[in-house]
Amino acid sequence: MKIGIMTFWWSEDNYGQLLQCFALQKYLRDAGHDAYLIRYDPRNDYYKTPFWKKVLKAFNPVKLFKFLSYKNRKRNDKLEKQNNPRSFEDFRNKYIKQSEKIYYSYQELKENPPEADVYIVGSDQIWNWIPPVNYVINILNAYLLNFGDASIKRISYAASFGKEQLDEVSISIFSALLKNFDYVSVREKSGIEICRKCGVSDAEWVPDPTMLLEKDVYRFLYKNEFIKKPEKPYCLLYMLGNECNYSIQLVYDWAKKMNLEVIYITGNLKHDKYEKYYATIPEWIYLTEHAEYVITNSYHCSVFSFVFKKKFGVIPLEKHDAGMNNRFDALFQLFEIQERYIKSDLSVINDDINWLSISEKFEEIKNNCKLKNILN
Repeated sequence: MKIGIMTFWWSEDNYGQLLQCFALQKYLRDAGHDAYLIRYDPRNDYYKTPFWKKVLKAFNPVKLFKFLSYKNRKRNDKLEKQNNPRSFEDFRNKYIKQSEKIYYSYQELKENPPEADVYIVGSDQIWNWIPPVNYVINILNAYLLNFGDASIKRISYAASFGKEQLDEVSISIFSALLKNFDYVSVREKSGIEICRKCGVSDAEWVPDPTMLLEKDVYRFLYKNEFIKKPEKPYCLLYMLGNECNYSIQLVYDWAKKMNLEVIYITGNLKHDKYEKYYATIPEWIYLTEHAEYVITNSYHCSVFSFVFKKKFGVIPLEKHDAGMNNRFDALFQLFEIQERYIKSDLSVINDDINWLSISEKFEEIKNNCKLKNILN
């Protein structure tokens, strides 16, 4: 069966984004399907701000400061990519089957839809594009699979809203398009209630696709690669650019007391004064597996901490990003453990985890995945 997958794929520094894309395709191809990534780039589908609004914003000192700060981060990010290549493009070309065409807009998807028997959207936060809706209406149509022939089967797998509720306008859009789906599943349990409000009463809560593969599949990715192996025991600190109210220096101070080095990797335009390690994806997997501890604000880094049985702690997100903490809540609930949020100190990182129970849960996840049955 030919399956076109719509998900995030274009990052040059978000390891979880590429690994979830790899995992779902790998799982489907191992099941005998001709699965491939539909290379849709949503960045050109943003609503273009009218010139008069740009002028008004230019005289708003707060927004001007935010704009200049963002531009500075983008510039720093570009320099880092030039000086410290992480080789994400090499990974995509080597391990992910991709559409020949890159779709630079929703209009291109409509005019020349990808060939497939089934479209699958997910996982990751592919439904987290609001507010305001009018800025991203084309993106919503794309990730709600509103293109291609009506006879093509439409499925969501572990799609994430990245929040616990939608506004009324968004609900009306999702309601109109989700009714065309043959099967709807979400990554967070809170997504079940959102789907219910959108008229989908039978949506299911399913694990992220990175949990569907055996750990040896991930080990294979670094097995024949050159890995610069750390000489001393270390803590892996992996931070994305989401809003957090936590001092990185506290992690370094704690690691020093524990006689550990800190290997600090960042993504999603995260910049600060500390020295970084610019790992390839195989290196990132190796460093996660062999760390003494893992500290992160990343959902997928938390998943891989479970995969490789690492003591780990999560730095919670704050302010406008706080709603995305439901991803971690869902993860703790799935594995039936106490939350591992790092608060005033790092004591939670040494709390025991029943790894036998975790291993049994992973087997249950793999055995109970419904994708194979749904696609037959």
